[in-house]
Amino acid sequence: MPGLVLNWIDVCLLRSMRMDPSDCPPWIDPGNAFRLVVNCDKYKASLDYGILEMDEQRHEIWVDISSGYNLDKFLEDMAAKTIWGRSQTLAVWATDTDSAAKWKLRRNEHFEKMILGRLNNRMAELDVEIVEKEGYQYQILQSSVGSKATSGVTSHSGPATNAEGVGDTCTSPQMEPDPVVEVDWDSLVILAPPELDGEANVLVDEDNVFEAMGFKAADQATAEEDIEEPIPSIPPEVEQDMSDAAIHVDDHAPAEPMMDWDRDNPDMSVGTIYPCMSEFRLAVRQHAIVHEFELGTEKSDKTRFRGFCKANGCPWIIRARTQADNSVRVQINKYSHQCASRSRVLGTMASQAWVAERAIPLLKKKSDMGAADIQKILEDKYNIEIKYQTVWYGRQRAADKLFGKWDDSFDWLYRFKAEVELRAPGSIVEIHTEKIDGKEHFSRFFCAFKGSIDGFLEGCRPYISIDSTALNGLWNGHMPAALALDGHNWMFPLAFGLFDSESKNNWIWFMEQLRKAIGVMPHLAVCTDACKGLESAVKQVFPWAEQRECFRHLMENMKKNFSGSLLRATKENYQMPTPLEVCYEQPKKITPRKKKLATKVKKASPAKPAKQ
Repeated sequence: MPGLVLNWIDVCLLRSMRMDPSDCPPWIDPGNAFRLVVNCDKYKASLDYGILEMDEQRHEIWVDISSGYNLDKFLEDMAAKTIWGRSQTLAVWATDTDSAAKWKLRRNEHFEKMILGRLNNRMAELDVEIVEKEGYQYQILQSSVGSKATSGVTSHSGPATNAEGVGDTCTSPQMEPDPVVEVDWDSLVILAPPELDGEANVLVDEDNVFEAMGFKAADQATAEEDIEEPIPSIPPEVEQDMSDAAIHVDDHAPAEPMMDWDRDNPDMSVGTIYPCMSEFRLAVRQHAIVHEFELGTEKSDKTRFRGFCKANGCPWIIRARTQADNSVRVQINKYSHQCASRSRVLGTMASQAWVAERAIPLLKKKSDMGAADIQKILEDKYNIEIKYQTVWYGRQRAADKLFGKWDDSFDWLYRFKAEVELRAPGSIVEIHTEKIDGKEHFSRFFCAFKGSIDGFLEGCRPYISIDSTALNGLWNGHMPAALALDGHNWMFPLAFGLFDSESKNNWIWFMEQLRKAIGVMPHLAVCTDACKGLESAVKQVFPWAEQRECFRHLMENMKKNFSGSLLRATKENYQMPTPLEVCYEQPKKITPRKKKLATKVKKASPAKPAKQ
C-alpha cells in the first residue's frame, strides 16, 4: 500500500515545526523526525514450544515520515522488539485527541491520518495488544499421554476474546463475554488424573515426538551401517611378503632451493639455482665482468642458455636450463679459462639492466646523481668501460623502478583526488595542468582535507602561517603548506600543495584555493616569509587580513638590505664602550678583529695617564 504522502502545505508545516536536533537521534533529519511511544500490557505468547508470559513493555520508535512510514512498517519494527506466536497478531489502538476515545488502526490510511493529526507535537502514543488470529487452524499433535490430542498452544473452545476485528471505536478495548453453556452434570464421567495433570501447560514429550517422526529409527539404521567389519587376521608369512613387496614412499618434501644470489660475485658452479632466466642472464654477465672476460651467447631463450668466452682459443662454456618451477639451474660449467684477462674489459656485457640494478643504491643515496657520475663509479669499481648512452638509459630504468614513471605518477594523482573525495566528502583537491605540444602536463596541486578545514574553522585561532620548502627528489619543485595554531598552541596542518617555483602566479593560485576551503573570515592574520610573490598573493586574495612577517626572515632581509657603511658605523658606535674596557684590562685575550677595533677606539679616546 502507498506510504505517507504529504502535499506542499503539509511539507511547509512540517518544516516550520522543525524538531530540535538535540532531541532526536543523529541519523535522522530533525525536519522529518517523529517519535512513537508504544505501550503493551501483559500477555501470553503462544509459541510452538509452549506458553510464554510476557510483562508490560514500553518501546520508543523514531521514524522518518518523509520515507513513507505506514502501518506495515510499524508492525515490522514491533516484530523486532517483541515476540508473539504464529497464531497471534498485533492490534494497534490510538487515542483521539478531541474525544479521548480509543480507535483501532486497521489500515495504512488510518496510521497516516494519525501521524498527520499529531504533527504539532511530533509524538504519538499508541497501545498495542497481542490477540489471536481469527480463523487460525492449529496443528494437532498426537500426545503419548493417554492418547490425548493437544495442540502446541493453549486455546479456548469458545471464540477468541481478543480476536482480530472485534470492536472499532470505544473508550477502551472491550472483551466479548464467553457464551453461557449448560452442563449436564449427570452425564459427566470423571477419569483418574494423569501424572502430568498438575502442570500448567501439558506439551508433547520431545522423545516421543522424535520417535513418532521416524528420526530415532533413522539414527539407529545409520549407526548400524557405520559399524566397521572386523579386519580379518593375516598369517605372518603373508604379511612379511606384503611388506617386502611394498614400494617405499618418502613423504619428506625437500626444502625449497635458495633463490637469493650474490649480486657482486655470483656463483656459476654446476647445480646453482637462480629464480628465473632474466636473473640468470644478469648473473652470468656480472660473472664475466668480475672475471674480466667477454661473454658470447650461442643460444638464449626462455628455457635455455648457452654461453662461451669470446677470446681466441679459450674453451670455457656454460649451459643453463629452465626447471619445472621456472627456476634456472646451471647444467654445465666446463673447462677453465685459458685467455689472458684484459686490464679493462669493453662493456658489451654491461647492459642497461645491469647498470640499472647497480644504479638503484646510488640513487637512493643521491637522487639527482647524473649519468656521468654513475658511469665513473661503475667503471672504477668493476674495471670496465661502459658507453655513456648505456649508463643514461640504465639510470632511467633505475629511476623508474625506484620512483615510478612520470605518466604513472600523473595518473595516480587523479586517483588520489577521487579517493579523497570519496572517503572525505567536502575536501578540496585541485589539480592544474598545462597543455604543451598537445599533451597535458602537470602544473600545480592543492589539497585540504575536510577534517582539517572543520578543525580550523571550529577549534583554531584565526591565524595562518604560510611557507614552502624545496623538494630535492626526482622532481625539483616546491611544496607550499598552510599551518594554524590550535588551543594548545600546537601546529595544526590546514592545507598543502605542489608547484614548480615560488612565482607570484603560483602563490595567487594556491591562496585562491585556500580561500575556497576556509571561506571569508573577518578576523584573520596571515604570517608569511620574505617572498615577494607570497606577500602580493596575500594582499590580492585576502585584502582584509592582517599580514604579518616572520621575524627571522625580517632580520635576514635587514642584514641583506642594510649592509653598507651606514649600518657598520652605527654598530661600532653602539658597541664602543665594551671593547674599550677589554683593551685596557685584558690585552692578552684580544682577537685580531678586536685589536683592530681597539686601535680605532684608542685614536678617538684620550691618552691613558702615565704611571708616577
